[in-house]
Amino acid sequence: MKTAIYIEDGVVQLVITPESDFEKDSLKSFRDKPLDAQIFSGTFYDCRGGWTRQSVFYPDSFGERTDDASLILRMASAKPTAA
Repeated sequence: MKTAIYIEDGVVQLVITPESDFEKDSLKSFRDKPLDAQIFSGTFYDCRGGWTRQSVFYPDSFGERTDDASLILRMASAKPTAA
């Protein structure tokens, strides 16, 4: 998947361009649905055994805290209607 940040006339856009069929199908699930965008501090990192973990912070080689930010887009969940 190709990603880019496009800035023009003070408007910032995150552009996500799928390349594989899997990526195209994944993005289709967001089409025509309300989205909620949030910025979270944290990072993803590889660990033993081939797993990937998420952490609020990840210390650098000197033990100092380094913060990363992740943009997370989620489809809004359907709210139950009162009966």
